[in-house]
Amino acid sequence: MNDNGNRYGFSSNVDTHMMKNDEWAVVAYLSQSKYGKLGNINFSGANKEIYQNKSEEYITGCSYGSPSNGNTDYGCQYTYDIDINGIGASTTGNIYGIYDTSGGASEYVMGNYNDLVGSSGFSTVPEPKYYDKYMSSDVNTACNGSECISHGLSETASWYNDARTMLNEEYPWLMRGGSWSNGTSAGMFYFYCTSSLGDPDSGVSFRLVMSPSL
Repeated sequence: MNDNGNRYGFSSNVDTHMMKNDEWAVVAYLSQSKYGKLGNINFSGANKEIYQNKSEEYITGCSYGSPSNGNTDYGCQYTYDIDINGIGASTTGNIYGIYDTSGGASEYVMGNYNDLVGSSGFSTVPEPKYYDKYMSSDVNTACNGSECISHGLSETASWYNDARTMLNEEYPWLMRGGSWSNGTSAGMFYFYCTSSLGDPDSGVSFRLVMSPSL
């Protein structure tokens, strides 16, 4: 996306890459700050949680109009621009936030177990700056024998009752957010690896991040 003559208008001073797990965590932390939905005075109590996208057609920007729940009336009940029920699905509780972090499609992030490529199509893992390496399936020791602070794993585990399953040798790639069918377990702080080999999946998506080149 930043090659010479690219159609996006980006320069070589910009680095575009698939979102890493710690970058997902940054967005998650922001949502729970005074600058995110937690600090938005238009929401209170349980509605501080990001509303779930229950669109089984994977339509971006959809909102159920309430936090994660076990209801099975799937679909796109509210679009992203509907006040309050629609914008409640963004990380800031307004139209300028990030959508689809709870439900919708599960999302691969570049979080990997011990450089195992699985079925990702990689022959080897990319440069270290493009992924987070976890060396244990225990979140308390996964970062070089220590707790992975600032990765949205141990310190936020089970927030809003979101599911948590750390990656491991069998399933080496991390997913976030959960899908439209995950009920109460989906959410901003959901992380899991079950069946996550890194292979393409019609129900799994990812995000791109643009940052200054290092």
